[in-house]
Amino acid sequence: MNIVKSLLLGSAAGFVAISGAQAADLPIAKADPVEYVRVCSTEGAGFFYVPGTDSCIRIGGRVRAEFGYSQPQNTAGVYATGNGRRQDATGFRARGRLDVDVRTPSDYGTVRTFIRFQIDKNSGGLFGTDNGALLDRAFIQFAGITAGRAQSFFDFYANDLNYGGSLGSDTNTNLFAYTATFGSGFSASLSLEDRNNRNVNGTVYDVAGQRLPDVVANLKIDQDWGSAQLSGALHQLNSATVYLPWAGQYPTWGQRVDTTYGFAVQAGAKFNISQLGKGDVLWLQAAYADGALGYLGLGSQTIGRVNSIAADGVISNGDIKKTKGWNVLAAGVHYWTPGLRSTLWGSYTDVNYSSAVKWDNSAYRDFNLLQAGTALIWSPVRQFDIGVEVLYRRLENNRNWADLTTPYYIKRSEDQFQTRLRVQRDF
Repeated sequence: MNIVKSLLLGSAAGFVAISGAQAADLPIAKADPVEYVRVCSTEGAGFFYVPGTDSCIRIGGRVRAEFGYSQPQNTAGVYATGNGRRQDATGFRARGRLDVDVRTPSDYGTVRTFIRFQIDKNSGGLFGTDNGALLDRAFIQFAGITAGRAQSFFDFYANDLNYGGSLGSDTNTNLFAYTATFGSGFSASLSLEDRNNRNVNGTVYDVAGQRLPDVVANLKIDQDWGSAQLSGALHQLNSATVYLPWAGQYPTWGQRVDTTYGFAVQAGAKFNISQLGKGDVLWLQAAYADGALGYLGLGSQTIGRVNSIAADGVISNGDIKKTKGWNVLAAGVHYWTPGLRSTLWGSYTDVNYSSAVKWDNSAYRDFNLLQAGTALIWSPVRQFDIGVEVLYRRLENNRNWADLTTPYYIKRSEDQFQTRLRVQRDF
């Protein structure tokens, strides 16, 4: 019996030894490494590495909901009544925005690609009827170069605090630009920008095709106290119209209207006034334009029965007579608490046509536009705003000599109040 047990135990031990040796010879299967999302702290908050690359990406956006009331206006003649009943007094806006910001390091600096896609659904006269999708911004930045659709390099304040109204130039446009940095916060930019995006034509002449983009330049400084910028723009005015001087008409043959050039200059400063409250800011800005009213943030204006045509230039006696204008603005924000702030802002714009233009056609009147407003905004959590704004606008035409023949049908000025309720979440 002992012999049998010894044989069995020996056989078992040999089997285990052989099995262990064979198992040791087999390859060990390992799981594929898992690459977790890593925070990209070098590019700032919200950036993370795209797995498998050295690029950093940030995905953000905005949802905005607005309700607005605009004082109805009577746009009919002085003896007509009730036309204001045809206008919407209230309106709504829903806006969705998606931002994608991708940055990749290189031997020549960071390569940045940015896209902002926006979709609007508007109703009511206050917000208009521009519904649908919009490529708001799409540009590449590399080694000082900016190419694509971006904020104009002329702009500075760019309606930073106000909900309604247009206080000055605030334009996204197609451009090619180069920015040089000099240290100590100084930089300078030169930009070629889409002229057609800045044309202010009214109904005055047949604008020829773009032959020269707008040339924009700025000099900027950023410091602890705030920032300041000096901007300039050159704007071409050309016409496809052919002028026949002895007939006073514009047929398809005759003398071509000469091309001319307009310009605009702007100076602005932004002051951090933390002495009054953390986050408090004051903006001051002034601009002048000669044949380039788009750089004042202007288009034709209508309030009630007062209609003001805005045009870069008007053809008179075979020449394009440029229109001049200027604009000043001030805007500020004060934080009463970290979650409660108020804004106060105002602007005044003045437009003047050439004397020859006003003599030829009384439709082109000098005019001025006053805008002022205030808002109270509560942020219960970070990047979430609930605000209400009240806006006052006054449009005034200066009478021409021809207006005096029909004084009862010409209304010189009109006032309007608007208010907006806005709920906005950025992410």
